[in-house]
Amino acid sequence: MATVSYDGRAALGIAAKNKQRAWGNVQDRGSARARFEAGDYLTIGHKPKFEIDNTSPVFTIGSCFAREVEHTLVRLGIPLALQGHGIQAEYYQSWDEERARGGGVRAGQKSRGAFNKYNVFSISSELKRVLLEQEFPNDGLIEIAEDKWFDPHASRLRLLPFETARQNRAIINHATSQIRQSKTVVMTLGLTEGWIDAETGLAINTPPEPGALRRHSSRFQFVDYGFREVADELNETIQLIKERCVPDVRIVITVSPVPLGSTFQDVDVIVANTGSKSTLRSVANEMRHSFDFVDYFPSYEMVMNSPRHMAFGYDHVHIKPDMVKHIMSVFKGAYFPAAPDNEAA
Repeated sequence: MATVSYDGRAALGIAAKNKQRAWGNVQDRGSARARFEAGDYLTIGHKPKFEIDNTSPVFTIGSCFAREVEHTLVRLGIPLALQGHGIQAEYYQSWDEERARGGGVRAGQKSRGAFNKYNVFSISSELKRVLLEQEFPNDGLIEIAEDKWFDPHASRLRLLPFETARQNRAIINHATSQIRQSKTVVMTLGLTEGWIDAETGLAINTPPEPGALRRHSSRFQFVDYGFREVADELNETIQLIKERCVPDVRIVITVSPVPLGSTFQDVDVIVANTGSKSTLRSVANEMRHSFDFVDYFPSYEMVMNSPRHMAFGYDHVHIKPDMVKHIMSVFKGAYFPAAPDNEAA
């Protein structure tokens, strides 16, 4: 485990310069208490390790919060490595024939929702498949019923005929390959709960529907990954990116504030979610201390310490647009200070 250590003189020097070091000092406007009592979006002192070239494509990977990051980067005029990539609306579980919408977009449009990766092992599986050119029987697809194929490594796609599912898988592989040319990777860690395909040993991004879980019970195995497993896997993944992609790559890790929708553990979902996020936050800290080209951005802290009615939507799951806008304003100022302010565009 990465341990931070310095002598007493250095510690005092750092403390003297840190304007946000105190928690409860009411006289200190930079204290955590003063910022909480302001009743506004949390302002946070973040000192980035590096700046990012705003003319070079940014590759995003991780949970659904990664998509929020993408939308803002596009509005800021920062090139997005996954721009133009996606899966047709008609292939999502959410496809509504009457409304002609699926995956959050209209018929005929492409959604990047299928790229969501909810745990570190599904992130690493996707990257290893592409960067190590791994091959799997049937492209890793699983036949749930006759000619109804499930992609366990995508997110929220319908069961589809084999050729259609295979074409979608090729699209996802091609999109993931854009990381090879990306100087910046923003990685959003979502959950520790996940599933494993017992036949292949591969991590599953999202499980099939409950009926399929019952019919193929021995094949799908639930797991809640612990700190050491997650840290080791993410460490290996970061090293793989460094070795197989742009040599001077910069990686920014965030932890998604979007909570666990429901749990498969025998505990309160709030307890399960807190355990999951605590593990991921600790792992992110470990990676930041272990690699000079890896930084942590505190979007999680900004959401969780802002007034809840301002941060979360009516479902207490998704983050409100103005909260995201605040987060990304801080993100831009930290990492893209040279980028023009196109947020209103």
